[in-house]
Amino acid sequence: MLNREETKRVYQHAYLPEHLIEYVESISGAKSHLHENYLSFFQKKHLIFIGYPLGNIQKDVPQAYYWACKYFQPSTVAIIAPEIWLSDHHLRKRSTDIYYRIQLPLLSLDSAVNYMVRRAKRELNVTEAKYDKAHGKLIREFISTHDLSQEQLHIFKQVPQYLKTSTTARLLEARKKNVLVAFSIVDLGAADYAFYLFNFRSSKKMIPGASDLLFSHMIQLAQSEGKAAINLGLGIHPGIRRFKEKWGGVPFCSYASALVVRKSTELDRLMDKL
Repeated sequence: MLNREETKRVYQHAYLPEHLIEYVESISGAKSHLHENYLSFFQKKHLIFIGYPLGNIQKDVPQAYYWACKYFQPSTVAIIAPEIWLSDHHLRKRSTDIYYRIQLPLLSLDSAVNYMVRRAKRELNVTEAKYDKAHGKLIREFISTHDLSQEQLHIFKQVPQYLKTSTTARLLEARKKNVLVAFSIVDLGAADYAFYLFNFRSSKKMIPGASDLLFSHMIQLAQSEGKAAINLGLGIHPGIRRFKEKWGGVPFCSYASALVVRKSTELDRLMDKL
């Protein structure tokens, strides 16, 4: 587990959601560790290795990974890194994507986006709020209407725990009178970045532009907090990518993930001697 100085260092240089200690710990239940600018999270023989060095100063990612395996002796490892260097026969559930971000301040908006924001603003009121039963209902509605992987399902179910434990997450909600229409979660814990983590909309009370209105408020909030950029997360699928791109989001960092089921290998034995 990180001490106060290590935690401060992480948040000073964080640029990806996986650098947010409170977020990853609350979602995974694992405890954070830091070794030579690389974060990892460990619990019950399972290691989550974040192959993105703090400050984005590229070093030897495989070497950091092998050090973590030697230190923790995990049975399974979830790797998140710009690329996966291990051969395919070591891997399970391999995937690739790309992170998007917006540089701040955002100087102009597309006219179509501006229109949707103005339209939604006529019907909705946006405020910062505390998580309650109405937000939980919207999350459950989202889960029931989307085809999700087990990993995604787990993450969404842990959102309440994240909001309960985080000191830097903010919840922005859009209501029509007293009815919750949509809400977004942004994390402002890092020195230079804000992180757009979740957006949930009602499928029963749909107001065009609700997510755009929330997004515009998130940008205003991030700018008021002096952030240099907003990490918008991964592309996921074309619909989400289009939403991020219409707001000026651009790809900035490649993403690859894989699950490793570890076995004793000659390479492991070699690393043990180092």
